[in-house]
Parts: sequence; C-alpha cells; structure tokens
Amino acid sequence: MIEGDPLGDKLESIAYEVKFEATNDGGCLCKMASSYKTIGDFDVKEEDVKEGRESTIGIYKVVESYLLENPQVYA
Repeated sequence: MIEGDPLGDKLESIAYEVKFEATNDGGCLCKMASSYKTIGDFDVKEEDVKEGRESTIGIYKVVESYLLENPQVYA
C-alpha cells in the first residue's frame, strides 16, 4: 500500500500476498496473507485485520461480477 486511510499514524506499511488457485469445478480459491509493520508499540487487533479482509473480499467480488458479465474484457 502506497498510501491510505488504513495506515493512519499507527502503521508504517501493510503488505498483502494474494494467491488465486484453480479449483476442480472451474473456479478458483483466493488465499490472502497480510503483514503489518507498526509504528512504535502499537498492536494490530484481530478485529481490524478482519475488517480489512472483508473489505478486500468485497472488492474482489465486485471485480469478479464485472468480469463474469463482461468476458470480452479478458477474452
């Protein structure tokens, strides 16, 4: 993340690793990992991580929906 509200004054950076793995039914499985570099002794709470994860999944679902409705974009 280059900049953004989630960083605030408590986080120096957030790194995301996202993997899409093909499934047998023709779909895919999305695996995400994140690491947080904090400023000082700040402790990242699990509820904040969950909120960020849910937001990211929401974005992926919007993109997935768009691509399914517009296959000419990637075909």
